[in-house]
Amino acid sequence: MKQLFALCFTVMILISCGEQKMQVLKVGYVHHDHQSALYIAALEPEKTKADANVWLQEVEYKKHYELMKKGKKIADIELYQSGGGSKMPTLMAQGHFEVGFGGVAAVAFFTDKGSPIKIIAPLHTKGDMLVLQPDNPVNTWDEFVKWVKKEKKQIRIGFKNPVAVAKLVFERALKEEGITYTSDKSERDKDILMILLKGEENLVPGLQNKIIDGYVSNNPWCAIAESKGVGKCVAELHALPPGIWKDHPCCCIAASDSAMANKGNVIKEFLKVIILATQYANEDPELHAKIASKWLGTTKEVEMVSLATSGFTTHPNDYWKQTMQVWIDEMNGLGQLKGSLKDKKGEEVEKILYDFSALDKAAKELKLENWY
Repeated sequence: MKQLFALCFTVMILISCGEQKMQVLKVGYVHHDHQSALYIAALEPEKTKADANVWLQEVEYKKHYELMKKGKKIADIELYQSGGGSKMPTLMAQGHFEVGFGGVAAVAFFTDKGSPIKIIAPLHTKGDMLVLQPDNPVNTWDEFVKWVKKEKKQIRIGFKNPVAVAKLVFERALKEEGITYTSDKSERDKDILMILLKGEENLVPGLQNKIIDGYVSNNPWCAIAESKGVGKCVAELHALPPGIWKDHPCCCIAASDSAMANKGNVIKEFLKVIILATQYANEDPELHAKIASKWLGTTKEVEMVSLATSGFTTHPNDYWKQTMQVWIDEMNGLGQLKGSLKDKKGEEVEKILYDFSALDKAAKELKLENWY
């Protein structure tokens, strides 16, 4: 009997220890300023602590933070830097992390293919630019269109990855203007040759070394090119024809279905600091630029230029959903969606692509006005 009692006691202790095991949330992000709310949350913990009594406490810079609430640790947050925004859902689908900051088009593409991930919060809008060689006389989109149509040689435009937001928006505008393009070097009759440079870090060198005549990409790579004197921004892509892209969603926060099911409370508290950090970014551009430059290793001057071309929001309001539908429609038109999102609209898209349950709870607990 004593042995049985001792065994039962040991089992209870082990169960209790298992229940008390600290949850770990693995978070992936891309190293550019569209995701600067994360950097503000990590580097300005006293602000979220004062406003909501929840904060990220640094253990290892850029890598490990403790998620704190009311003076108690509730989870470990591990940060992982991924490649471009389209690589984030790839790595998430492979199980490298559970929450990811990345491009909306890429997340939609992977969700459509059956990856068990959803968008759990908006994050960023617009911020994509057309950059040309600094000595090019073109200074506007209209001038660019005239130049391309008049130029006898094929124009070379670089992009960072096949489902990059900037590439999709740019190519749609080219169609609207009657400009032909291709990614096949053998098609010499096309006006523009789109060149895959395999990563945003190769855009500025590609321009500098005359491999390309220009590129389309998100900031800060456009502002960086200008600061180095090797490029100039001639158009904000969200303003291009056919006029459907104004303030378009660019980056979002996504999560795996299993993380939402098993770590929903931790994700809710994590989203609180991101919501608040987004508010700080919008209220204080100087602070925003300072934090972004510190995290990214750019300059405050570059970030002031770069961040001014972007919008930052965590609110999935009606306009955000409408502009997300534009993405779904465009990707369907290009034949990129062949699975669960094929020809879907409205509430059907929402059920498949979004899970705002943790976000809504976070907003409610923060007592945010005009959320619903």
